[in-house]
Amino acid sequence: MSDKFFKIPITKLLLKLPTPVVFNESQQAMLDGLDNHRFFVNISARRTGKSYAAAILAFAKLLEPEQQVMVVAPNFSLSSIIWDYVTDLIKKMNIEVEKFNQKDKIVKLINGSTFRLLSANNRDSLIGRAANLLIIDEAAIIPDDQYFTRDLRPALSTFRDSRCLWISTPRGKGNYLYEYYLRGDDPEFPEWGATLHTWRSNPMLAESDINEARRSSTRALFAQEYECAWTVTEAQIYEHLDQDRHMTDCKGKRFIEVIAGLDVGYRDPNAFIVIGYDGNSYHILAEYVSAECTTSELASVITDMIEEYSIDTIYIDAAAAQVKADFAYDYDIYCEKAIKSVNDGINFVQTLVEKDRLFFDEENAAYTFKAMAAYKWKSNTETPKPDHDWPSHPSDAVRYAVYTHDKMSNISIYG
Repeated sequence: MSDKFFKIPITKLLLKLPTPVVFNESQQAMLDGLDNHRFFVNISARRTGKSYAAAILAFAKLLEPEQQVMVVAPNFSLSSIIWDYVTDLIKKMNIEVEKFNQKDKIVKLINGSTFRLLSANNRDSLIGRAANLLIIDEAAIIPDDQYFTRDLRPALSTFRDSRCLWISTPRGKGNYLYEYYLRGDDPEFPEWGATLHTWRSNPMLAESDINEARRSSTRALFAQEYECAWTVTEAQIYEHLDQDRHMTDCKGKRFIEVIAGLDVGYRDPNAFIVIGYDGNSYHILAEYVSAECTTSELASVITDMIEEYSIDTIYIDAAAAQVKADFAYDYDIYCEKAIKSVNDGINFVQTLVEKDRLFFDEENAAYTFKAMAAYKWKSNTETPKPDHDWPSHPSDAVRYAVYTHDKMSNISIYG
């Protein structure tokens, strides 16, 4: 893109701020990225000033007439960081304001520009907006990219020269943000750019502060938050999952047995995962995850998948006794009760991953890979417990199948 996105010289603006600023490497990359790419992902470590730099760039855009600037974060608590920075600059720089609504987080300047704060938790509030500049703060904490593809992507279509900026530390390769980051180096996505900056990008950060961060953090947390490592996330259960090693083409492979795991959702999604066993390794062949299906619709899907994949045994959540009985009585679908031992089952799956004995079909099991890569332990619990959220459902279904299969001898009930 030939024309600069920011019409106001940023370097001069930085020197006129109440506290003059010189951008560090990470912050300068953010500016250059927005000038040259419509979609830009800035992965930066803690203490590199990414939120402050984003606030300055938002403020600079607001100084141009008739601009719409929006900031979206996982929740209002996190998004208030940039809000506070921007509104503080507006006050200290004596910018004339036409409307200031602290409750609804909207500021309209006398020049017609508007600054708006939104939470990804409230998706209804995201719909129907328009933006010249859209900033997604702490982007990796938002669990999926539906808030963008469904709700916010249209907001950028109103203005021809619009921009979107994602800023965050990493949260593992199973997060949608990792895919967005890779687009920055993919010729198939010419409008995208991306950079990654560790704590070393901030020359003002004292070595003693980094040493203290090392002492007070787990190794995984320090690697994630300060080294910007995509390979781990704090509390990530299957931290050794690797897309290059574990995503494969399973078509044409021969298996001595095909099994499936079923996690029944009542208010949560149902997850049905088909897995081939070759005598040594497990290969996830197909997946069905849906929160919007009746028992009869789920049964219909499972019946079709039994026929397509010649499934020998289905292992169902031990707590779903009524569904197990209904399936047998009404639909001739017979399931074995899965062994419920959660942590023992997780340990078994972890061993499979570490020894490269669990694989995912790259075309038909991509969602399950993402879910298992994002599967995490709960924080602040005396004993280890996995989070009950969107990654848990396919992860549980896989665990039911492979752990129970390993512990039991199976006789085909469909053969």
